[in-house]
Amino acid sequence: MIRRLLLCCRGEIALRFIRTCRLMGVETVVAYPAEDDGHPYVLAADQRFPIEAASAGSAMAEVLQVARLSQADAIAPGYGPLAENAEFAAACAEAGFIFVGPRPEAIQQSGDKLRAREAARLAGVPVIPGGHPGDGLGQSLGLAREIGFPVLIKAVMGGGGRGIRVVETAEAFAGALDEVKSEALSAFGCGDVYLERFLGTAIRHIEVQVLGDKHGTVLHLGDRACSVQRRRQKLVEEAPAPGLDAALRSELRLAALAIARQLGYDSAGTVEFLVADDGRFYFIEMNARIQVEHPVTEAITGIDLVEQMIHVAGGGRLSLRQDDIEFRGHAVEFRLCAEDPRNHFFPAAGRVASYAVPEGEGVRLDSGVASGIAQSPRFDSLCAKLIVHQSSRERALARASHALGEFRLFGFPTNLPFHRWLLEQAQFRNGSYDLSLLEGFELPSEQLHAVDRRAVFAAALATALAGAAERKPEGSAAVSGWKLRNDPLLAAGARG
Repeated sequence: MIRRLLLCCRGEIALRFIRTCRLMGVETVVAYPAEDDGHPYVLAADQRFPIEAASAGSAMAEVLQVARLSQADAIAPGYGPLAENAEFAAACAEAGFIFVGPRPEAIQQSGDKLRAREAARLAGVPVIPGGHPGDGLGQSLGLAREIGFPVLIKAVMGGGGRGIRVVETAEAFAGALDEVKSEALSAFGCGDVYLERFLGTAIRHIEVQVLGDKHGTVLHLGDRACSVQRRRQKLVEEAPAPGLDAALRSELRLAALAIARQLGYDSAGTVEFLVADDGRFYFIEMNARIQVEHPVTEAITGIDLVEQMIHVAGGGRLSLRQDDIEFRGHAVEFRLCAEDPRNHFFPAAGRVASYAVPEGEGVRLDSGVASGIAQSPRFDSLCAKLIVHQSSRERALARASHALGEFRLFGFPTNLPFHRWLLEQAQFRNGSYDLSLLEGFELPSEQLHAVDRRAVFAAALATALAGAAERKPEGSAAVSGWKLRNDPLLAAGARG
């Protein structure tokens, strides 16, 4: 049984775990970047350890040291940099800590895109034509010609939209191959790539949530649509996916279960597919972690996925059966990110000067920010997630329109104007959209030049006060490349 959980993630997902842990009676510890001092998730934890890691690659030993110091029973990476890391999962087990996630072998198989494709093939699930390019440019180009241009070059250990290029011609292939290998090595520590046929953007991205335990039970919790993307980064997700007939929906869910069983999967995870207009679908990858968009599945099922992850990680059996899972209504999630849709979604940073969030029945906000908090350019741009759940898709979109209108975050640009624009688009409102939705996207001129005087004033004020508002850790004690502060709140056992 897990009594104390160390979180090696940050922002809204860390706070999401903390809230569920409180309900379960599980104490929480956060190992967090020192610059996050004062952030909501840090203040909410039972124990807090400010740390400074030299690099993500060197972080594993430091996290394990924090786990020992805090006497944690288990470690949860959320969807932080140590999620989907089989080496880290194995190291946790070897050090005597429960890893809140799938077993290392399942992570290794799903994280390696080629091995995941083979698992799907063995499970009888269609995969996109492609394969390993072999050694040397000649073999790689030969496979590309065999597949047929345009082709995708993808990092074997990739994710998050990185390590992937569309190549239109044989002449552009060599340069793109070198670029992807270099990016993959830098981002994931592995320069291996593989090739796939590029199916175009007039295709839908659909995923299925799965949940397994260590006793052989694997369930699906329905499907989600994830086709509102820019640069292969998801911006809006909804459940259930619109525009699927009952037969296709059933096929996708059964295919996801087959892959999860083939992998011996024993936690929360997501199986992702591309779905063509003619109903044909193809497995593309499996994410062996909880997803950013998990709240829409929680909304329509009433199941707390974080609670289930913690329960099965501690050896518990899933008490659910597939027939027990009921799907109610429709849910949509909007990712609020620090990026400027008026400038090609260029990343933004700054300090939150003013923050007002929508409330009301069917409205949920998973947030990692608060007034006065700095949004650092060092980390992911995600600030918060607005989730709206109603009895129908039409009602959900109508409620979302009101909620987005009430949302205010001043201090730096966000993609709120984009979400408001999206809700006005007929293709999105009728559910017929696909990955081509944002091709050539630009905000209309009236929104492009609109100026909110309050936002300008708040941003200027935040900039002026930023230096004075900085908080610096005191009384630091070194743990390898990380620093642990002697926190009086920690010593007093305060929850914050």
